[in-house]
Amino acid sequence: MVYALIVLSIICSDLFTKKLISDKLYIEEKKEIIKNKVYLWHKKNKGFSYNKLEDKPFCVKAISGSVCVFSLFALKSVIFEKRIDFSKLSFCLCFAGAVSNFIDRLKNGSVTDFIYVKFKNAPIFNLADVFIVFGFVSFVLSYFINSLKTK
Repeated sequence: MVYALIVLSIICSDLFTKKLISDKLYIEEKKEIIKNKVYLWHKKNKGFSYNKLEDKPFCVKAISGSVCVFSLFALKSVIFEKRIDFSKLSFCLCFAGAVSNFIDRLKNGSVTDFIYVKFKNAPIFNLADVFIVFGFVSFVLSYFINSLKTK
Protein backbone atom coordinates (compact mmCIF):
# COMPACT_ATOMS: atom_id res chain seq x y z
CA MET A 1 0.00 0.00 0.00
CA VAL A 2 2.85 2.37 0.81
CA TYR A 3 4.33 1.86 -2.65
CA ALA A 4 1.00 2.59 -4.32
CA LEU A 5 0.83 5.87 -2.40
CA ILE A 6 4.36 6.75 -3.45
CA VAL A 7 3.52 6.07 -7.11
CA LEU A 8 0.29 8.07 -6.90
CA SER A 9 2.03 10.99 -5.17
CA ILE A 10 4.72 11.15 -7.83
CA ILE A 11 2.23 10.99 -10.69
CA CYS A 12 0.04 13.69 -9.13
CA SER A 13 2.96 16.01 -8.33
CA ASP A 14 4.39 15.68 -11.84
CA LEU A 15 1.06 16.24 -13.59
CA PHE A 16 0.36 19.18 -11.27
CA THR A 17 3.67 20.88 -12.10
CA LYS A 18 3.11 20.32 -15.83
CA LYS A 19 -0.36 21.87 -15.56
CA LEU A 20 1.02 24.79 -13.55
CA ILE A 21 3.70 25.48 -16.15
CA SER A 22 1.16 25.19 -18.99
CA ASP A 23 -1.12 27.67 -17.19
CA LYS A 24 1.59 30.18 -16.26
CA LEU A 25 4.00 30.18 -19.22
CA TYR A 26 3.38 30.30 -22.94
CA ILE A 27 5.00 27.55 -25.00
CA GLU A 28 8.65 28.51 -25.58
CA GLU A 29 8.51 31.15 -22.81
CA LYS A 30 11.54 31.07 -20.53
CA LYS A 31 11.93 32.47 -16.98
CA GLU A 32 15.28 32.70 -15.26
CA ILE A 33 15.29 31.13 -11.78
CA ILE A 34 18.99 31.23 -10.92
CA LYS A 35 20.90 33.84 -12.87
CA ASN A 36 22.41 32.35 -16.02
CA LYS A 37 22.11 28.78 -14.61
CA VAL A 38 18.55 27.46 -14.10
CA TYR A 39 15.43 28.32 -16.06
CA LEU A 40 11.78 27.41 -16.32
CA TRP A 41 11.32 26.96 -20.06
CA HIS A 42 7.98 25.70 -21.32
CA LYS A 43 8.56 23.19 -24.12
CA LYS A 44 6.34 20.58 -25.74
CA ASN A 45 8.24 17.42 -26.59
CA LYS A 46 6.49 15.15 -29.09
CA GLY A 47 9.34 12.64 -29.10
CA PHE A 48 11.80 11.41 -26.54
CA SER A 49 14.77 13.32 -25.16
CA TYR A 50 16.01 15.93 -27.64
CA ASN A 51 12.77 15.29 -29.63
CA LYS A 52 14.03 11.95 -30.94
CA LEU A 53 11.33 10.25 -33.06
CA GLU A 54 9.04 13.29 -32.89
CA ASP A 55 7.93 12.58 -36.45
CA LYS A 56 6.71 9.09 -35.40
CA PRO A 57 4.04 9.75 -32.72
CA PHE A 58 2.57 6.24 -32.86
CA CYS A 59 6.02 4.73 -32.32
CA VAL A 60 6.69 7.07 -29.37
CA LYS A 61 3.36 6.17 -27.74
CA ALA A 62 3.90 2.45 -28.34
CA ILE A 63 7.40 2.53 -26.84
CA SER A 64 6.22 4.66 -23.89
CA GLY A 65 3.31 2.32 -23.24
CA SER A 66 5.59 -0.72 -23.46
CA VAL A 67 7.99 0.82 -20.96
CA CYS A 68 5.07 1.40 -18.57
CA VAL A 69 3.92 -2.23 -18.90
CA PHE A 70 7.46 -3.57 -18.48
CA SER A 71 7.96 -1.30 -15.44
CA LEU A 72 4.71 -2.53 -13.91
CA PHE A 73 5.78 -6.18 -14.22
CA ALA A 74 9.24 -5.38 -12.85
CA LEU A 75 7.70 -3.44 -9.96
CA LYS A 76 5.24 -6.26 -9.26
CA SER A 77 8.05 -8.81 -9.12
CA VAL A 78 10.09 -6.88 -6.53
CA ILE A 79 7.23 -5.46 -4.44
CA PHE A 80 6.07 -8.87 -3.26
CA GLU A 81 9.53 -10.06 -2.22
CA LYS A 82 9.80 -10.48 1.53
CA ARG A 83 13.06 -8.62 1.90
CA ILE A 84 12.98 -4.87 2.18
CA ASP A 85 15.49 -2.99 0.14
CA PHE A 86 15.93 0.17 -1.85
CA SER A 87 15.12 -1.51 -5.16
CA LYS A 88 11.38 -1.41 -4.39
CA LEU A 89 11.46 2.35 -4.02
CA SER A 90 13.67 2.63 -7.11
CA PHE A 91 11.16 0.75 -9.24
CA CYS A 92 8.34 2.91 -7.84
CA LEU A 93 10.17 6.06 -8.93
CA CYS A 94 10.82 4.74 -12.44
CA PHE A 95 7.30 3.38 -12.88
CA ALA A 96 5.60 6.55 -11.64
CA GLY A 97 7.74 8.78 -13.86
CA ALA A 98 7.10 6.62 -16.92
CA VAL A 99 3.34 6.51 -16.27
CA SER A 100 3.13 10.25 -15.67
CA ASN A 101 4.92 11.06 -18.92
CA PHE A 102 2.74 8.51 -20.73
CA ILE A 103 -0.44 10.12 -19.35
CA ASP A 104 0.79 13.54 -20.47
CA ARG A 105 1.65 12.16 -23.91
CA LEU A 106 -1.76 10.50 -24.34
CA LYS A 107 -3.66 13.51 -23.04
CA ASN A 108 -1.78 16.24 -24.91
CA GLY A 109 0.05 14.48 -27.73
CA SER A 110 3.33 15.60 -26.20
CA VAL A 111 5.19 15.79 -22.90
CA THR A 112 5.52 19.11 -21.11
CA ASP A 113 9.16 19.82 -20.26
CA PHE A 114 10.13 22.87 -18.27
CA ILE A 115 13.35 22.51 -16.25
CA TYR A 116 16.51 23.70 -17.97
CA VAL A 117 19.92 23.74 -16.34
CA LYS A 118 22.33 25.64 -18.58
CA PHE A 119 25.17 23.22 -19.20
CA LYS A 120 26.63 22.35 -22.62
CA ASN A 121 23.91 20.47 -24.53
CA ALA A 122 21.66 19.75 -21.53
CA PRO A 123 18.09 18.63 -22.23
CA ILE A 124 14.98 20.35 -20.96
CA PHE A 125 13.16 17.96 -18.64
CA ASN A 126 10.34 17.59 -16.10
CA LEU A 127 9.83 16.02 -12.66
CA ALA A 128 8.90 12.63 -14.12
CA ASP A 129 12.27 12.54 -15.89
CA VAL A 130 14.01 13.33 -12.59
CA PHE A 131 12.18 10.46 -10.88
CA ILE A 132 13.01 8.05 -13.70
CA VAL A 133 16.73 8.91 -13.65
CA PHE A 134 16.96 8.93 -9.85
CA GLY A 135 15.05 5.64 -9.68
CA PHE A 136 17.33 4.00 -12.24
CA VAL A 137 20.53 5.24 -10.57
CA SER A 138 19.33 4.19 -7.11
CA PHE A 139 18.34 0.75 -8.47
CA VAL A 140 21.81 0.22 -9.93
CA LEU A 141 23.42 1.33 -6.65
CA SER A 142 21.10 -0.89 -4.63
CA TYR A 143 21.89 -3.85 -6.89
CA PHE A 144 25.65 -3.40 -6.38
CA ILE A 145 25.28 -2.87 -2.64
CA ASN A 146 23.14 -6.01 -2.30
CA SER A 147 25.56 -8.05 -4.42
CA LEU A 148 28.44 -6.94 -2.17
CA LYS A 149 26.49 -8.02 0.94
CA THR A 150 25.99 -11.53 -0.40
CA LYS A 151 29.71 -12.10 -1.01
